[in-house]
Amino acid sequence: MTFRTRTGLDLFVRPLCLEDAPYLTDLFAHLGPESRYLRFNQALSNPDPALVQAEARRLARVDPEEGAAWLAFADLPGEPHAPLAGARFIRTGPGVAEASIAVRDDAQRQGIGAVMLDLLVREARRAGIHTLTAVIQYSNNGIWRLLKQSGLPYRRGGAGTWVEIFV
Repeated sequence: MTFRTRTGLDLFVRPLCLEDAPYLTDLFAHLGPESRYLRFNQALSNPDPALVQAEARRLARVDPEEGAAWLAFADLPGEPHAPLAGARFIRTGPGVAEASIAVRDDAQRQGIGAVMLDLLVREARRAGIHTLTAVIQYSNNGIWRLLKQSGLPYRRGGAGTWVEIFV
């Protein structure tokens, strides 16, 4: 799947595969401290590179019976085939899956998150998922704005720290 961002950047989105662990590590490296906190609910300022690589290898293994994941790439100046975003859902129960999206800092506010959310919703529906859940920082204005603009029905709970998105 390909699409063009608001700024004219051409992106290529494809399913995540086991060999993509280095791309996940690169994507993580392009998230600043605030983005890491908002995405992972912890600071992660100077994580051990061996732990980051091990986690990337774990995340790159997606059992198709349990969920799905994608990476978005673009050719940037001096950085061909750069991973700009990732999205995934993992089943947590019948018809329910936990969802996550990450867009690297220098690629935010171009509509990439919206495209990844649309892909998540479309593929979740195809997989029989009717509810996506996520833990979201109350202060993560970008994701709350994205959800509102998506038009998807959702319910916030826990002082705004978790959300159910009805797909």
